[in-house]
Amino acid sequence: MKPYLVLFGKTVASYRLFAVLAVILGIIILFPLFSKKKVKAWKTAILAVFLPVFFFIGARLFNIFVNPAAYEDISFFEPEFVGLSIYGGFSGALLAVALWCLLFRVSVFGILDLCIVPAAISFATARIGCFLNGCCSGKFTSSIFGVVYPKFADAGGLASYPVLPTQLFELTFAVIILVPALVVQKKSDRFPEGSAFLVYANLFCIMRLLILPFRRLPYEPWVKNYFYPAFYLILIFISLVIFLFRYIKNLRVNEKEY
Repeated sequence: MKPYLVLFGKTVASYRLFAVLAVILGIIILFPLFSKKKVKAWKTAILAVFLPVFFFIGARLFNIFVNPAAYEDISFFEPEFVGLSIYGGFSGALLAVALWCLLFRVSVFGILDLCIVPAAISFATARIGCFLNGCCSGKFTSSIFGVVYPKFADAGGLASYPVLPTQLFELTFAVIILVPALVVQKKSDRFPEGSAFLVYANLFCIMRLLILPFRRLPYEPWVKNYFYPAFYLILIFISLVIFLFRYIKNLRVNEKEY
């Protein structure tokens, strides 16, 4: 929509701008949340360094797997916000959290619960950049939801093609599904640590699965039609099983105490 923005007299790429803002916002939100749980600022700072580094590496590695053709033009070591896959980034971030918790002997599930809000806000912010840039958009449509990107206009003077703004769909639902996750987090007497994270992860995967058919992805058919649907379904199943297992176990412990 607007691939470039002018700020303070300088032209900046909107995608890069919002990607950087996403990282900054996530880190800023992380500190007060960890502070409430009595985590020292220097420990939080270490995680704040780990997260973007592991996220970037994971996102790049995953993207090589699903979209190897992209690396005919860019290098794996290119320090740019291109050639990244969100689930690879999440996997890298999850590893960073696990290593940090191992280092400081902290409950992984408790920390993951604290990370859902920064993660959701960062994702939503990055999706604004995607929308402005025109990447990660949806398929062509004649529905009322269609938006027109000027860069899709062809040189012959034909009208631009309206596409589904799937970036905005994902942005909206990523914030909406925070509500049930935070409700679960508030009811800590009924749900064990990690429940809020598992609820959010499950709903996020469902959201991505439902929006997947409407996205235009530059991947091979097997990735779009088979790998991603199966990948999401497996994650939905795993997160649900872990949630139910931990919930039932916690329920039995509480019953014994009474």
